[in-house]
Amino acid sequence: MDQKPQNTGKPEKTSGGSVARDLSRLRQIGRDRPVTLQEAAEVFADRSTPLLLLFLGLLGLMPSPGLPVGFITGLLIIAVAFGMLVAPLLRRGNAPPRLPGMLARQQVPASLLRRFMGYAIPGIRKLERHFRPRLTWLVGGFGLVLAMLGIILQAIGLALPIPFANAPFAIGIVLIALGLLTRDGLGVLAGQALGLITAGFFLVLGVAAVRAGTSLTDWLPLPW
Repeated sequence: MDQKPQNTGKPEKTSGGSVARDLSRLRQIGRDRPVTLQEAAEVFADRSTPLLLLFLGLLGLMPSPGLPVGFITGLLIIAVAFGMLVAPLLRRGNAPPRLPGMLARQQVPASLLRRFMGYAIPGIRKLERHFRPRLTWLVGGFGLVLAMLGIILQAIGLALPIPFANAPFAIGIVLIALGLLTRDGLGVLAGQALGLITAGFFLVLGVAAVRAGTSLTDWLPLPW
């Protein structure tokens, strides 16, 4: 009798070795036509859910005037990371995640996908040279739970319309996902630290802006 794969609390490993090579699989699918986000989810989650998170984080870095890419990718990352957290409870094992219908039907145009692959694959190829297995307790068990929570919190920041916040939150998500893929706890820590620094910076900036606005209204003469 065949046995179903069980979730052991460790991130799934890609079988291709190179994360950049795994990313390039989508290039073949979207060479001449748009690709839906659900198609991307099925391509990447077949190898590893963190690889899908890495793809979505990179997509959040794409400049796309007129398209709420940060909002869409942020919501998708939240859905995927939350699904990875609850998968052991639902006994889903490594089944590809089902994205929310409206978001899953969103298409990545072929031209945008080509541009994305043009910068994403060389960038990840250079970055992964510095990642290697270390501090592996941070990528399994409770460390994996903390990593997913960190990704969810940064995805919330990515989805919010905060000026200039998309890039650092997206990079933090990419670092955590790449750390999970390569079992590099130091990479996961770097992503978590970047997210905390970014959140702290914008929190201080927001508080300062509120105080400045309050001081200005106190200083200006009231019309009544």
